[in-house]
Amino acid sequence: MKLEKAFAEDIKLRITAEEADRQFLTGDIKSKFNFRCPGEHCSAPVTCANLDRPKNKRKRDPYYKVVGEHSPDCDIAKDIEKQKKRTNSKTDIYSDSDEYTDNAIRLNLQPPSTKRPEPTGDTQGDSDTGVKARLGNTEESGKRKIQRSKTLSSLIDAFLAHESHTIQLPEIGVINIRDFFVEINGQDLSELEDEFRIYYGKAWFNKKENGYSIVFDKTLTSAEITKRPSIYMPLDKLVESGFKRFKVNELERLADKKPKTVFILSQAGPQLRNGYINIWCDGPEYLDYRL
Repeated sequence: MKLEKAFAEDIKLRITAEEADRQFLTGDIKSKFNFRCPGEHCSAPVTCANLDRPKNKRKRDPYYKVVGEHSPDCDIAKDIEKQKKRTNSKTDIYSDSDEYTDNAIRLNLQPPSTKRPEPTGDTQGDSDTGVKARLGNTEESGKRKIQRSKTLSSLIDAFLAHESHTIQLPEIGVINIRDFFVEINGQDLSELEDEFRIYYGKAWFNKKENGYSIVFDKTLTSAEITKRPSIYMPLDKLVESGFKRFKVNELERLADKKPKTVFILSQAGPQLRNGYINIWCDGPEYLDYRL
């Protein structure tokens, strides 16, 4: 979810990401994490992605990403929900600007369907599904090619089997599957990209009062803070999810004090908030594990 403006806590103003970039260079803004939703009565945390990355190493200019939950009364959140309904599904992370890329795989985050799919043509081999992708102004304009895609679980299987694949990321381009997966192993947050990545490592599922937390066994570092990163999955997200694997009774079983290898697809790098390091997880469809 992207914002045109965010509230910069260091200067107490609502500003664009372009202005945040200028203020960061002057030192008035101290960190890419020091932003929140500009909506009234809302304090959802926001990251200004790529703000701390040198310009010659940026794939994109700085932009805002919401990495937390909006207040129930936040007007901006309500507008975002309306946009989701108009533009298909929150689990469709691609847009019309993501054109067909030959021999690349897209992420399929749609919940499993109970309906039998209609034939869509050649899905080019071992892909889980086919996604219709815009071709643009070519000699084949007006037609559609089938973009290969894999579910998160199938992509993890391919990674663990040391298969060679090219992954198409929304609005960015392509990346090798080996670079798409990032093992949590003591890195500094400045080393990690602010784009979609799958973070993984040994972790524990823990039952909380209103949800479940996942805590990794290895640490990450930011400045003088070294912590084991974690994620939190509230019960309401679990109830809303169409993914049976992460219904409440399944997580109840997983919270057995035994580590699992956990994989989290995150739209941004790990976040430093209030002395803790968290990995933002949009919902159960962005989470998987292996025993």
